Amino acid sequence: MTDKGKQVDTSETPDPQSAFGAVMPVIADLLERGTRAFALGDWDDAIDNFGELSSITEQTFGSESQRYADCLVMYGRALLQHAIEQNALLAQKTLAEAATGTLNKDESEDEHEQPSKANIQFEGEPDFRQVDDEVQDSGVDNEEEEDDDFAAAWNVLDVARVIQEKATDKKSQLKFAETLMLLGDVSMESENFAQAVNDFSSALRVKQQYLADGDRELAEIYYKVALAHEYNQENDKALELMSDVQRILNNRLQAIEGSNEAEDKDEYESLQEVLADVKAKIEEWKAPPQPVDVGAITGGDQLLADKAKEMLKLAMESGKINDITSLVKPKSKKRDGENKPKDKDSEAKRVKNDAA
Repeated sequence: MTDKGKQVDTSETPDPQSAFGAVMPVIADLLERGTRAFALGDWDDAIDNFGELSSITEQTFGSESQRYADCLVMYGRALLQHAIEQNALLAQKTLAEAATGTLNKDESEDEHEQPSKANIQFEGEPDFRQVDDEVQDSGVDNEEEEDDDFAAAWNVLDVARVIQEKATDKKSQLKFAETLMLLGDVSMESENFAQAVNDFSSALRVKQQYLADGDRELAEIYYKVALAHEYNQENDKALELMSDVQRILNNRLQAIEGSNEAEDKDEYESLQEVLADVKAKIEEWKAPPQPVDVGAITGGDQLLADKAKEMLKLAMESGKINDITSLVKPKSKKRDGENKPKDKDSEAKRVKNDAA
């Protein structure tokens, strides 16, 4: 995949005589600093730089320019990554509270009075790192900030979608597809699975026009559509799409089989591993869900097992977790002066479907 933090091309040498001569070095500097921060996982710094870059690019090139859309994509991606990271931190705090018994019933009932949007971790188990004090703010403030975080990412990316959709060349259309995939990621993290199906399916239709049937990018988007269907309780459709993932990867495998190129040999081995993972995922989706063995988690200590069950029950009732792997998203602190694109065309924005 390409560099997830960088989409815009600002490599042109500015003409000192032009009106852009003074602003182009500023744009290049913000792009460099934002890209570096993104690569280092410094989401706050990336958000600040890409937000300012988006604002300056809009003023310089116009609100309908592809340059502006590129900057918005980088900005929206940074907002999304920041929200996902904060979600992992609060998830750790939630499970730590359940395991130690610090989540009491009164707190659960207070939390239950507030609307909660539990969100799912899609990439493995959380690592139980120390939670910063800032993440341990009140539940009400956290819920409001979570909505701000993901709504901001959605709105920024949707403005980029509207701009990119108008371009008809292959490069722009593939960028458009990547933006649709990011919107799908936001919906998945927000448990709006029906909307995620729509966005990923739209991205798939675009990529099918330009990518070969053995392209691994095509396999990736098929998998994302399948995953969205699976979480949307459409298991048969998900399994059907997973067969397409297998087909595409096998096509690529056959295309490079027997090649003496070192790069092809490495990819061949990698593809075999990916196919094994896909097969395991298919078997997982076919199998009925297994109940959580709390006794195994607690090492056979019945008192601890009973306590863990009680804490997990309270946490689920409060909306803090849906099940042992469905964890609450944290909500990041609001950033002062956060740049938001202007909503100039009410019909240009899609209305997100309500989460099921």
